[in-house]
Parts: sequence; C-alpha cells; structure tokens
Amino acid sequence: MRWERLFADLEAEAAEMEARARDAEIAERTRAEIAAVRWLQRLRGATGTTVSLAMAGAGPLSGRVRYVGPDWVLVDVVGQDVLVPAAAVLGVTGLGTAAPPDVERVPLTWAAAWRTLSRDRAVVRVERTDGSVVSGRVDRVGADFVEVSGVLVPFTAVRAGYAPREW
Repeated sequence: MRWERLFADLEAEAAEMEARARDAEIAERTRAEIAAVRWLQRLRGATGTTVSLAMAGAGPLSGRVRYVGPDWVLVDVVGQDVLVPAAAVLGVTGLGTAAPPDVERVPLTWAAAWRTLSRDRAVVRVERTDGSVVSGRVDRVGADFVEVSGVLVPFTAVRAGYAPREW
C-alpha cells in the first residue's frame, strides 16, 4: 500500500511539473509572437469593426475600419471615408485581440491612396495638423505631398483627409 501511494504521488508530481513547463512554454511563445505584431497589423485585424482613434491635435475619430495600409488607415465615419496617416494616431480603442495572418497582397501606401483620389478627381477636405482645412479637388500627388485646389500640403502636415464615399 505504501509503495502504491508513493508511486501515485510521484506520478502526480511529475504530471504537474510537465503541465507547468508546458504552460510556461506556451506563455513564452505567445509573448514572442505578440512582440512581433505591429499596431497597424492589430488594427488590420479589426477591419470591419468600429474603433475610436485618438488623433493628434483633435478629438477622437470613431468609425468602421475599412482598410489599413502600411502607413495609413481608412475609416468610415457616417458614410464618409476618412484617410488617416499612421503618424497622426495617438491611440486606438475598441480593438479585439486578433491580428490578421500574413497575406501575400501588399497594402497600398499613403501616397498610393492619394494618387487614387487624384486619378478619380475626387473632391476632398484635408485637415492639417494645425487644425486648418483645405478643400477641393485633388490635383496632383508627389512623393511627399498632395496638392488640393492649388494648395500644396506636405504629407507630414495632413492629420486626416475626408472624401465622400462615392466620388
């Protein structure tokens, strides 16, 4: 009887040590995987859901995430598309925990999004980082600027670009 209890105790102790080691390994792998995820990837995982973006120099911008590029976000705010450069985002609330798996498709850059608006001759409202606004048709897009109705706005000065859903 004594030997049976001893063996049972030893087996239970070994099983408990194995479970703790497995749990520690899972936790470490999870931490390592999370450490490799960028915030825009987390936001890409929230595509289709409503989030709130804390914006530099402005109040929060709440809307449904439509697209996340490598350096910008497209948010649907009451039927209006809002292009937001990643540099203007101070924080995000309303995210789930998922990040999307790596995909083969390369997301459009900030400049490519503006070139699309220019190609379509879209009328936009550009909110600059100082709070001022430039409105009109997107005339041309350079490597680091957008020109709206004759006003050149460096990309670094864009807090958000508002475009009607259908232009």
